[in-house]
Amino acid sequence: MSAPAPQSISPQKRTAIIAAVALACVALVGGIIYAGSHNAQAEEAPVESISGKVDKGMVRIQPDQLASFDLGHPETHSFTNVRHSIGVIDFNQDRTSKVFSPYQGRVSQVLVKAGDDVKAGQVLYTVAVPDMAQAASTLISASATLRNANETLKRAETLAKDNSIPQKEYLQAQADQQSAKAAYDAARQNLRLFDLSEADVGKIERDRKIGLEFAVKSPIAGRVTQRAAQPGQLVQPGTDPAPMVISDMRTLWMVASVPESEFSQYRLGQPVQVHVSAWPGKNFEGKVSYVGDSVDADSRRFVVRAEVADPEHVLRPQMTADFNITVAAAEDSLAVPAQAVVREGNGLDVVWLAMGKDAKGPLFTKTTVVRGKTADGWVQIEQGLRNDQLIARKNALFLSSLYEIEAQ
Repeated sequence: MSAPAPQSISPQKRTAIIAAVALACVALVGGIIYAGSHNAQAEEAPVESISGKVDKGMVRIQPDQLASFDLGHPETHSFTNVRHSIGVIDFNQDRTSKVFSPYQGRVSQVLVKAGDDVKAGQVLYTVAVPDMAQAASTLISASATLRNANETLKRAETLAKDNSIPQKEYLQAQADQQSAKAAYDAARQNLRLFDLSEADVGKIERDRKIGLEFAVKSPIAGRVTQRAAQPGQLVQPGTDPAPMVISDMRTLWMVASVPESEFSQYRLGQPVQVHVSAWPGKNFEGKVSYVGDSVDADSRRFVVRAEVADPEHVLRPQMTADFNITVAAAEDSLAVPAQAVVREGNGLDVVWLAMGKDAKGPLFTKTTVVRGKTADGWVQIEQGLRNDQLIARKNALFLSSLYEIEAQ
């Protein structure tokens, strides 16, 4: 079966088709030219910005930005009157004693070591004191002389009754006995100066023991924090280093240097909280016990000292510590979130107030404030703001930056 022959197109119809195609091409090219020209004009035309400075101290934002500033009123917040300082832990010097030997001599025995806890009156070390041996020798000699004088006087009294001796010899025996008794009493008293009891002195007299050691005792109960004494060491009264140092460790000192501008804020008895890095999260309580009597001429600071309780003995002198000293009772005050306050280049603090809106968008104006304390993300406002004013509680820094841009 043969294929059908193609139909021929008349010349009139072919001319109409060609004209239609040409017209479509012209329209397409014209549309492209128009679109390109329109886009070029759109790119060249300036875009009007409604955000930025609109007047002195006033700025406008885009309407859709308003929610990001968390409009609200200032609130009342409690602020503690606490001063912060950094210092060191130290021994309580009012309860620390350097234990010297009151007499020159050589250490014979050391009975405690550093870190030992001792009681008041406990013997720490002994010293062989030449003066003590001399005093013992004097007592023994005086005791023998007194015994002889007593016996001589007793015989003289017996003979004097029978007039067997001259009166002069009897009187001389009395005088010798009295002199021996005075020397004996003085020798005993001299040994008592070495902190010996009557029983100790009596034992020396009976045993005729001269090689004595002086017992150096602790004047307070506490801990041996330094031990320099060694057997055979020559010690002298008041010559450093002290053979022993005893400290009562139940309380320690907090010592801090604070600016002289804060001097009027400190009082005796103010509570103190101490924090050390060795015990994170642990508070040590204390009270101010001393406020410096003078200001350091170089640093312009003065010393504040507090007694800090350490019943568990976990603090160590020379630890660096943070001190929070409550100088007054807490006070309720007008406050705003920290993001609401901006420190400007001129050093002034400002807060942005919501001022409604104009035809283009919301308006804000800045007001200068005087800030006080900062605590828990809140800033105390001492002047320049009322509690009925609507403010930008967040992103105030953005408004200050936007203020540098001129709005249309």
